[in-house]
Amino acid sequence: MQNLANAYSHLGKYKEALQIEEPLVEKSKQILGEQHPETLMRMQNLAISYSDMGRYDAALQIEEPLIEKSRQILGEQHPDTLTRMQNLADRYLKVGRYNEALQIDEPLVAISKQILGEQHPDTLTRMQNLANAYSHMGKYNEALAMNESLVEMSKQILGEQHPDALTRMQNLAIKYSDLGKYKEALQIEEPLAEMSRKILGEQHPETLTRMQNLAISYSDMGRYDAALQIEEPLVTKSRQILGEQHPDTLTRMQNLAVRYSKMGSYNEALQMSELLVDISKQILGEQHPDTLTRMQNLAVRYSEVGKYNESLQINELLVKKSKQILGENHPDTLTRMQNLAISYSSMGRYKEALQIEGPLVEISTQILGEQHPDTLTRMQNLAISYSDLGEYDAALQIEEPLLVNSQQILGEQHPDTLTKMQNLAIRYSKMGRFHEAVQINEPLVEMSKQILGEQHPDTLTRIQYLALSYSSMGRYSEAMQIEEPLLEKSMQILGERHPNTLTRMQNLAEGYLKVGRYNEALQIEEPLVEMSKQILGEEHPDTLLRMQLLALTYSDMGRYNEILQIERALLASRAT
Repeated sequence: MQNLANAYSHLGKYKEALQIEEPLVEKSKQILGEQHPETLMRMQNLAISYSDMGRYDAALQIEEPLIEKSRQILGEQHPDTLTRMQNLADRYLKVGRYNEALQIDEPLVAISKQILGEQHPDTLTRMQNLANAYSHMGKYNEALAMNESLVEMSKQILGEQHPDALTRMQNLAIKYSDLGKYKEALQIEEPLAEMSRKILGEQHPETLTRMQNLAISYSDMGRYDAALQIEEPLVTKSRQILGEQHPDTLTRMQNLAVRYSKMGSYNEALQMSELLVDISKQILGEQHPDTLTRMQNLAVRYSEVGKYNESLQINELLVKKSKQILGENHPDTLTRMQNLAISYSSMGRYKEALQIEGPLVEISTQILGEQHPDTLTRMQNLAISYSDLGEYDAALQIEEPLLVNSQQILGEQHPDTLTKMQNLAIRYSKMGRFHEAVQINEPLVEMSKQILGEQHPDTLTRIQYLALSYSSMGRYSEAMQIEEPLLEKSMQILGERHPNTLTRMQNLAEGYLKVGRYNEALQIEEPLVEMSKQILGEEHPDTLLRMQLLALTYSDMGRYNEILQIERALLASRAT
């Protein structure tokens, strides 16, 4: 019966597994006794099933006393006791209790080395779990050092083609990604996907997972087309091999929706996200952590298409649910509080955003630590909220030391550090300190080209900010020399209909207006408004802004009839 339950779990049929395991534990207690090793094993399997269902508290209620029983009955050094300690550490990670997980993982590795030896496969697995705990705590360098060592040991002990060696190579690639070293991650993942196909076969679940990770690395590098070429057929394969309702299939659908969003295909992303939430509720239940995550992604999709009220309604509900299900201090709850603040900001409700973000930074500092990447991100968001309220000095007091912290903790070349440089430059511009903004933006563009590549979307964004900085200083010719080729690049790399391309069309039109080239501005703005209506929708805030700018251009040219037509359309939109 246990084997049948395990089979259901592998297929993602967690409810069916649970229906077997709950009565099986009771039977085992009655027939074999509560202290029998088989009973202990079944209790552990039941806890794992509760965890798969997102019922972490139920899992912990079994696992914490189970370790004590295992120590008493089997002994502290028995392999099964060590395995249960590992499972408890994994559960602590799931509920965001990272320090408690680490307090188990570190001595567990030492015990495993003493009892089983440094080269035993179980010791290697525990080292991997310790590395994962370091990652959750934002200790990426420690995690990387351990993973690099693990890959070499696995190759020597198990062989380069052993499935566990392949898994550790994948984990090493993930650690490189955490540190923003996307090229190094890709150099592992491309050959790894090929090896996995040859050794395990194209349809093996591990091969599918490695293809997904490869797609994510392509996306991190801004190579969205390459990612999409993997992900679209991968979803189809996953449906055929694992089934439409398998959790891994749902995860791949979610990743595909994110990719559509990155490419500016917001409607396709929204349609997939809406479907995913419905499926997740049916299969996993409304309170499962994965369902909550998919609801969060749906809120982001609504925001992208300008449906801020729908996004806000989800985010407010999610914060309440997350506090009830995961707890107020769970890292996912903190993330949802941040997203709620972002929703308030998107709607211009900056004070409400600030009321969340101020205490959120304090909570994040207490729970995750001052140097955790998520804490740094929340400090950045707090600074942005101060800026939105016009409190630029308060924003700057956060951002200047924050950049130094990021350089020390994540490294000068980490993508998050580059983003913080960009935000600091934006703040200087807001304060009229344009020279200081340019002094950041000029080297930042060069760094972005070297680290991410000239065609990466983030590099294009930084080039755009540099042009805006030049324009703010009245250096219109230099701004135009950047913006004209930038628009061409954006069309080639992202496509003519991508929202970022539309933004660059608008910026170029505004540049033409500043130098009095009204006809050229108009040649961009008229088709831009129509494109914006088709791509984003007639009521999207960006579309309405472009209509207003077009009206201003008509005003500069004395074309008052056209202004009247736009103003009527804008009034009708406001009325709805």
